[in-house]
Amino acid sequence: MREVFLGIDGGGTKTAFVLEVNKKLYEHKEKTIHLKQISREEFFKRLKNGIEILVKKAGIEISDIDFTFLAMPGFGQFKEDESFILESLEKILGSKNFKVGNDCLNGWAGSLNANAGINLVLGTGSIGFGVDNNGNSMMCGGWGPLLGDEASGYYIGLKILNIFTKISDGRYEKSPIYDLLKKELEISDDFEIITLANNMQRDELASLSKIFSKAIDENDTYALNLLDDVAKEASLVINTLIKKLDFKGAVKVSYSGGVFNLGQRLLDKIEQYADDRVEIVEPFANPSIGSLILAKKFYEKGEMI
Repeated sequence: MREVFLGIDGGGTKTAFVLEVNKKLYEHKEKTIHLKQISREEFFKRLKNGIEILVKKAGIEISDIDFTFLAMPGFGQFKEDESFILESLEKILGSKNFKVGNDCLNGWAGSLNANAGINLVLGTGSIGFGVDNNGNSMMCGGWGPLLGDEASGYYIGLKILNIFTKISDGRYEKSPIYDLLKKELEISDDFEIITLANNMQRDELASLSKIFSKAIDENDTYALNLLDDVAKEASLVINTLIKKLDFKGAVKVSYSGGVFNLGQRLLDKIEQYADDRVEIVEPFANPSIGSLILAKKFYEKGEMI
């Protein structure tokens, strides 16, 4: 008997589609489907296109898909979009064999193989999601770039720009981060940064976190202080989830998102400020596989865990 599952990871920068047909995987990527960044028409077009390309690759029909899980940025936080998202997916799939959830769910499912623990997402935005041993779940953070997204790529990018301005006008002593940013953005006059920053999209600002990594490599004082700040904000999310949920014994914490490309130096800092029960573990799989895991879980059990 053929089994077909579809997992979709709709991030703030890109959308990853993974189709499994009898254990064989087919993958495809589209641009973001975040409804706070694109129109409803573009959302429908990208979602439909991604699904159609995958089923064509696999040589099946959309109607052959047993179950789909779609992870959407901000789902559950923007009520005005939810009906449209659900109706769109039903129209494309031709069935109600799907679930839609916030993109912190598939990050958790991928990183911990849908087992009890906490996943921390530090990508373009940031959010934490935990599921305790009793199946209780909770989100923490994820309030968006204006109100929160602490420790995210966007948060780091904005901080780097601020550091640059303070070095430029003399409030801070010059450090490597100044020249690194000028080189990256190809600016000769420091005031060019104002127009560039005003025209940057969220993902463009978040991409400046690669300068952050280089500045840390050069022992930039401001970058090292920012690393400490990022770790404190990340651990605050973790510690809050531990406090609010009912974990038994050690708490497995995993992670996803581009900020974690900083590697062990970030993980060590987070561990320094996190609850003593925290055990940081490498991700089991990426968030797109997490969506696939959830598609199977909901199909087989009707629940996440």
